[in-house]
Amino acid sequence: MTTQPEASSQSAAFPPIRETFRKLTKFYIPLAIQGMSMSLTYPLVASIVSHGKLGASEYAVFAQSQAIMFFVGSVGAGMITTGMIFARSLTGYRNYFKLSILLGCVAALLQFLCCVPPFDNIVFGKLYHLDGELFDIGKKTLLCAIPMNFTFFARNPFLSTLFAEKRSDKATLATFVRIGMTWLGSVIFVKLGLTGWMWGLGLTTVAVITESQLFKYFASPYIKSLDDAPDKEKAPISRQLAFTLPLSLGGSLMTISGVMIGIFLGKAPDPGVSREVHYMAMGIMAPLGGAAARMQSVTVAFPPSKYGSRAITLFTLCVGITMCSISLILQIPQISRWYFVDVQNLAPELVRNAKIVMLIYCTGPFLHAIRSNSEGIAALRRRPNATLSGQATYLATLVIVFFLLVHFAPIGGYMMGAISVLSALIASYLALRIALIFNDLADNYEIPNMPRQNGRDGHH
Repeated sequence: MTTQPEASSQSAAFPPIRETFRKLTKFYIPLAIQGMSMSLTYPLVASIVSHGKLGASEYAVFAQSQAIMFFVGSVGAGMITTGMIFARSLTGYRNYFKLSILLGCVAALLQFLCCVPPFDNIVFGKLYHLDGELFDIGKKTLLCAIPMNFTFFARNPFLSTLFAEKRSDKATLATFVRIGMTWLGSVIFVKLGLTGWMWGLGLTTVAVITESQLFKYFASPYIKSLDDAPDKEKAPISRQLAFTLPLSLGGSLMTISGVMIGIFLGKAPDPGVSREVHYMAMGIMAPLGGAAARMQSVTVAFPPSKYGSRAITLFTLCVGITMCSISLILQIPQISRWYFVDVQNLAPELVRNAKIVMLIYCTGPFLHAIRSNSEGIAALRRRPNATLSGQATYLATLVIVFFLLVHFAPIGGYMMGAISVLSALIASYLALRIALIFNDLADNYEIPNMPRQNGRDGHH
């Protein structure tokens, strides 16, 4: 992505805030649905899995296996951002495509290894403390999810192209198809008694593959128009890998936090109840956080140096506040009972606990929004190490806080996950902002880091 050099008089050239907000909103709403989409379909899939033979416990194990899948898939966590920046020429795109497939193969191999001895016992037995039928469900779910995880990598070139071209609307149309398939399938499957982990995973996989084919169809015209004009960057695979590795490492640290939560919940007081309540409540909060986290892509697509830092910052705050407000709807008794009891098959006496978890975590989406905006600025400055520092702080804080809560047990186990994640978000945001300040100092004293184009996109 070509950056714009800053100038002291540039503020006069910024578009009016109202016009910028209109463009940002048009781009963000479909993007938010994209961010929410995978988590948004989890309640639908959960209704299939939790009505299986083992009830809510089967869904808890299913969710833990999915957490491992996303952890393995985090080797490509930075690929969307990498594609938006580097896949703007024909050569850059081809190199990006090859890198996506290569990382997808690596993820598939790692996921397979987690399902065979002796690693399966380490992952599901020693880490998650599962045994018997729950152990088997966890392992089979992870093994059968390999095609879905590889599809996430294969679709990266198409999705990043649509985002870079600011066609989030087309990407979201494909996502609506996936959500519609999942909703319709969940209703039919439950009515026909096709429940349990196998049916839930099968429906999800087919829907994801269908969505990816639509991404490819919508992105094809833009990909065919790419060329190797002299002013376009033709980033080799090595450079793209060097840029995405810190982002992917940071993504791995963030994703492993989901695995760590499962481990600590297994050690919390009343682990069965703690797991059920935590995953049911976060099944709502995760999509809201995912939508807020799309502010990184918004910031990359609409760099502050071109559209104004004030407009981007105000929009980020509006997004965070909106997502927090939505989460409070589940505090209404009639809605919470309908969702947790009627839809998700949670025991009625645990609904109050789930509402407490959501209330504790209600500011989480706001923190996701402001942190992701800072991650977008770091990406524009070609400073992936700043993002990595924030994500490393996230994992460290989560582990420390969760360990202390489990050790001293001052509160119920079902609340420990939400408090730990909230603490980690605050600490990671502060670490990221501090890293960006040090990057400014490095720029001022001409200390090199990642090679970049002219200008300092994202500076404010």
